[in-house]
Amino acid sequence: MENDNIMVVESSLKKERKEEKLYSIKEISSLLNVHEQTLRNWERKNLIIPLRVGLRRIYTQEHLNLCKKIKQFSGKGISLKGIKEILKTLEMKGV
Repeated sequence: MENDNIMVVESSLKKERKEEKLYSIKEISSLLNVHEQTLRNWERKNLIIPLRVGLRRIYTQEHLNLCKKIKQFSGKGISLKGIKEILKTLEMKGV
């Protein structure tokens, strides 16, 4: 059943096809050791925008990496508003 979590994604930048692991909210919360509601809250605050299949949230490796950063900053006591600004700055710098 592991193939159910893999989908072919076309890269818009490189115009190449690659396989990408996809995760459910349950898998991401388990990997990050955070509650599923935490991920939903980050989504409400527009820190992450998961893919959707119907009503289901689907996360990519890129989402997982972003969530790791959010968790790291949050663990240092930075507010979600502050984290959003940091992520914007990092994105502008291409980090």
